Amino acid sequence: MLDTTAQTSTDNGGGTTPLPLSDVVRLAAEDTEFFGKTFFERAFRHDSPPFAREMWEPLEDPTARMVNLVCFRGAGKTTRLRIFTAKRVSYGLSRTILYVGASERDAIRSVTWLRNQVDRNSKWAQTFGLSRGSKWDETQIEILHKTLGISIWVLAAGMTGSLRGINFDDYRPDLIIVDDPQTDETAATEEQRNKTAELLFGAVKNSLASEVDEPNAKLAMAITPQHKEDVSQLALKDPQWKSLVFPCWSKESLDLPVAQQESSWPTLFPTATLREDKRGAIRRNKLSVFTREMECRLTSQEQAQFRPVWLNIRDVPAPRDCFAVLGIDPVPPPSDRQQSRGLTGKDWEAHYVWGRRNGEYHLLDCARSRGHDPSWTIATAFRLARQWKVVRIVFDAVAYQRSLKWIFEQAMQRTGIYYSVIPIADGMKKFSRITGTIGSLATNGKLWVGEEHTTFIQQYEEYGPAYSGFDDDLDASALALQDLSNPFLEEGKDPYLMDDSGVETLPALRMCP
Repeated sequence: MLDTTAQTSTDNGGGTTPLPLSDVVRLAAEDTEFFGKTFFERAFRHDSPPFAREMWEPLEDPTARMVNLVCFRGAGKTTRLRIFTAKRVSYGLSRTILYVGASERDAIRSVTWLRNQVDRNSKWAQTFGLSRGSKWDETQIEILHKTLGISIWVLAAGMTGSLRGINFDDYRPDLIIVDDPQTDETAATEEQRNKTAELLFGAVKNSLASEVDEPNAKLAMAITPQHKEDVSQLALKDPQWKSLVFPCWSKESLDLPVAQQESSWPTLFPTATLREDKRGAIRRNKLSVFTREMECRLTSQEQAQFRPVWLNIRDVPAPRDCFAVLGIDPVPPPSDRQQSRGLTGKDWEAHYVWGRRNGEYHLLDCARSRGHDPSWTIATAFRLARQWKVVRIVFDAVAYQRSLKWIFEQAMQRTGIYYSVIPIADGMKKFSRITGTIGSLATNGKLWVGEEHTTFIQQYEEYGPAYSGFDDDLDASALALQDLSNPFLEEGKDPYLMDDSGVETLPALRMCP
């Protein structure tokens, strides 16, 4: 063993003194991040992401027998799986380790890394008494643990290789590492996805040592998702797996517009660069690729209601000479049941201004806020209405018609600024309004949005019968577009303010004075 390490501790005089090796080994056993930084400096040459310790938690949890880490591309999942494997080797926690990749060649890369560490990383190998054994090739190695007097076997295999009956020295694998077991091709078709799932949940899972033989046995998968029905998503729904999702954005900013999103690993993925990458994907009509690879959010094109190519993306400011309507999907006060379940503030309120010009429809501006806040509703609606000179404000009135209309009326009396405020309570289902209104305009190439309108674009690309995310922005847009696309507005008239002869009866309420 080494008798000194590079790790130091600060003494009372402000200097540093080396930690005793026994303390280093003890601290590394308790803290995997410390273990990695101490013994694998090249792998930890960058500052670790803020979410690093959250990734270690299920891997170190003895009650989590199967772990599913769904990570954005570049999140360092392969590095952390390797460090976790090296730690299990260091402390003799595993005797038989199986590395599984999409192909055998993918798995070989990690086994080769581990083999090189034993040969070349003297700090690690000498500290724990590790050396090469009788088998030392690219697909199979034996690591001699001289300190503990045991052999540790590591095998590389691909998802399409032989994954059954693995046994070394009468030990079945007590650690199985599954690193990105699928490719774009194997996740593309239902047949291939089913084949991968059958192998993972069948042959791979059943190769793991039983809880009786090895209570600390673990199957750990780290994966970037490819499809809504791939193995990462199936494991997310399976309570036997401890699953965590790590997107490229901080979890607090994940659902915000791109201008407000913040990187979850700013050291390696600067926020400004990520934002520009997302805007670039929007300009190329490839947002679904970015959201899949970097946000771990998936769109099934087979089930999506709209196609990205139907939507026109502006790279110039919104036109100012439009006939404009503001649509609002409000958030009503939380019910007693919502409050008791802690759901207060979970819903989004969306305000969308759409304008019509020369038979085309432009998204002019938008705003959104979480939770029920009437003061925000009024202030935001008046600001947008004034800025874009909207002809009226329409909102979804289900279960909230009288209250919200009264709030608007009180605000208009107080300010002396009046708008035509129309509650929409037509009984139409939200899905029908969104698909009917937005779909009919989009398929004819009539919808234009700015590249900054990422929230709308993302909901637009993902929306469909099986969609379970937020749809407030689509609904607010559908309310506005439903009005703008009616035949009366061709003549610049407001059907809500006409009498039977087609004469407007309340023209003073059409515009802000």
